[in-house]
Amino acid sequence: MFRSKPPTTHARRACAVAAFLAVAGVLLPSRLHKALLEVTPPICHVATRQKVVALTYDDGPQPVYTPELLRILRRYRVKATFFMIGARMARWPEIVKEAARDGHVIANHTYSHPNNLASMRTYRIVHEINAEQRLIVRLVGRAYPIFRPPKGLVGRHLDHIAHAEGYSVVLWSVSAYHHEARTPELMMRRVIDQAHPGAIILMHDGRYQMRWRDVRATPLIIEALSKRGYRFVTIPELLEIGGSM
Repeated sequence: MFRSKPPTTHARRACAVAAFLAVAGVLLPSRLHKALLEVTPPICHVATRQKVVALTYDDGPQPVYTPELLRILRRYRVKATFFMIGARMARWPEIVKEAARDGHVIANHTYSHPNNLASMRTYRIVHEINAEQRLIVRLVGRAYPIFRPPKGLVGRHLDHIAHAEGYSVVLWSVSAYHHEARTPELMMRRVIDQAHPGAIILMHDGRYQMRWRDVRATPLIIEALSKRGYRFVTIPELLEIGGSM
């Protein structure tokens, strides 16, 4: 299971959170104040005996790799969840709409993909997430209350805010790409070795040229897991199976 990285300056952030909590009841809406007192762990998998897994792709859309992935997924009749970046969605809206027409879920990965999201001020975090959510609704007509932070970096502050705004934070069980899995074949083997019922698989379709590996690995993963009796579902479907939605 993925474990969140600790803050780089834990003491400073702890003091900031304490100060924030001290004034929360006065300056924040009651729903945010209440959520700040709770901790909701990110979702890395769901507990189920059903042989289901969720394919997820981060950082798209991308004008070459995303359409290629859509063709592959269409051929295998597999539905996936695309955690897209809002600024990229605004640049290539037709790709977003095509993915949605194919039955894939378009999900929230922030509007601009800030690498330091977890340490940003509350109002900026809220803007990054909600601006993205509004864009998803505008382009495809529906947005699910799920959110994946850039690079999977979470912390108490970010978790509280996402929860207060009504989102479930979704991470992953296994990342296909790894420094020891740099080819499509090794990526497939890494996923197969770590897959289990209810697993969430992280892949990518945007931002870097190296993502051609994810495209090539996708049919290998689908075929290998299908032979082992797995079927593929979207994140909302997986959460429903696990009773979280």
